[in-house]
Formats: sequence, structure tokens, C-alpha cells
Amino acid sequence: MEKNNNIIELDLETMALSGLHLGSQKSSGNPKMKPFIWDRKSSSLVIDLEKSRENLIAAINFLISIKEKGGVILFVGTGIATKEITKKVAQELNMPFVTERWLGGTFTNFTTINKRVEHLKDLEKQKAAGEFSKYTKYEVGKLEEKMKKLKKEFGGLVSLSRLPDVIWVSSAKYDKLAVAEATKKNISVVGIVNTNSDPAPFTHPIPANDSALNSVNFILNLVSEALINVKPIVIETETKTEDGRK
Repeated sequence: MEKNNNIIELDLETMALSGLHLGSQKSSGNPKMKPFIWDRKSSSLVIDLEKSRENLIAAINFLISIKEKGGVILFVGTGIATKEITKKVAQELNMPFVTERWLGGTFTNFTTINKRVEHLKDLEKQKAAGEFSKYTKYEVGKLEEKMKKLKKEFGGLVSLSRLPDVIWVSSAKYDKLAVAEATKKNISVVGIVNTNSDPAPFTHPIPANDSALNSVNFILNLVSEALINVKPIVIETETKTEDGRK
């Protein structure tokens, strides 16, 4: 993936080196992913990187359009390989995130979830203002414990005052509960879908490996750079001489 000041060049070789093409075992493949599969002969499915590149570009362009309108993108990544990079990218973009367990009702019962977030924010304000000094040591300990628990569950949602316009999903498999709730609330879904998951609920599915660190990092770093700098992505093409030779 070569870069200059104006564009990001996305080539298939770099994508392959990052392992985007490595699908799940054939036995666990989802029939709806068939259009994105290049090879079904071996025990493991191989993803068509041309389709991955095409869908990745479309997904990023869609996210850029949301960001330019001032929209909110909630980044979700609860899988082992996705937690850290998902949180990092969300923070770089000043967007909310969920990297721990997805709490049922985050979208479908948003009012209740928002009350818990507001409670966390209130406790943090009290602590910062020195108001904890009026409590006993035991009471402060309990409040600190409560804050730690709330921060783990809701810390990434403190900036989310309304339902997001889009959710980014780092793994269709691990984050399927988030996808289901977003679908119920008509929230657009963008993210990585391996061959063992259903791409149907996704507005922009990106067929790629969602369990390998290199693959997820490659995709999310690209998303981050494109959204921060609003850079277009181009497909690297081979140049030819005037007589048609490469």
C-alpha cells in the first residue's frame, strides 16, 4: 500500500501479505458469502481480494460521507484480535466505541443505557471536583469500584448522546449482537465479514479475515487514515510504455 500526500494506493499484493484473503474452514462457510469466495477447493475458503478491495473502497467512501456530514460512527470490536485496534482508531477519530462485551439493549433500550452513561459522567465530575472528600474511606472505595465497573462497560460511550448514524463492526462473527440491534433500529452497518458470517445485514460488507491481527489492523489503519485525512483510495495499476509494453 503506497502513499503520497493526496492518495492511498491499495494493491492486492499488500492485502494478501496482510492475510485478508484467508477465510474460515469450508465446513463453517456461510452460503451467502459465496459471491466473495475465490477458491472453494481446499479445506479453508479463500476470499476474492478483488471483491475485498472493491467493497473496502466503497465502505470507506461511505464512512467519509457520514463523517463530512457530522454524523456519528460507533466502532464495535469485541473480538480478541480487534479490541485494541478498534479502540485506538475510534479515539483517533473522536468517535464512540465498544470493545468489551456488547450490552443487550444498547440500541433497543438506549434511554436506559444512556442513564448509566450519565451516571458515570456524574461520578467522574464529582471526583474531579473533590466532592468525594465528604465520604468515608469505605464509601469512596465503593464509589471507585462502581466507577471502574461503569467505565469498563460504558467508557467508550460517554460521547454518544444519541443513536449513531453508522456502526463499524470489526468482526461480523464476534459482534453479531451489535449488528442485530443496529438492524432493528435501521442503523447502517459497515465492517469486516469473514466467510463464516452473514453479509446480508451489512450496508457495506468487507469480505476479509476478521480473526487475524494483521488483517484487522491493515483494514482499520486504512479506515483511520482515510477518515482523518479524507484521502481518496485508488487501485494501483501497471503503467505501460507508448508501444504498449509494461
